[in-house]
Amino acid sequence: MGIIKNLFGKKEEKTDDDLKAAVLKKATENWNTKSEQAGVEGSFVNEGFIPPKDTQQIKKDNAQIVLQEIAEKGEAGVLSNSISDKVGIDKIDTATALTYLTNKNYVEAVNSPTGMKYYITELGKKNSHS
Repeated sequence: MGIIKNLFGKKEEKTDDDLKAAVLKKATENWNTKSEQAGVEGSFVNEGFIPPKDTQQIKKDNAQIVLQEIAEKGEAGVLSNSISDKVGIDKIDTATALTYLTNKNYVEAVNSPTGMKYYITELGKKNSHS
């Protein structure tokens, strides 16, 4: 009879203090687990982090590479995907570089039947060799 009473009997409701203690205990267990993993795998806080200074340099380098690729194509124009495939820069980073170059008037974007083509401008020609 005691087993049935335990299964179907009224359960005691936990107080707010009990719930807070359970949450704190679980958080502490998760923290400890992450700390142990950090010792084995390296810092999980800084994993994959690139300092902002380096990020800006990467963006400048990408823009210069994209500008040079467009300059090499000359009057033919070039598609964004073609640039990305040719130089090996991620499509998003290529798009960021093209937006920057278009805003600075180094390249001109022209809509074509095959997609947006980018052409180098006179200002872009001057800056593609620096």
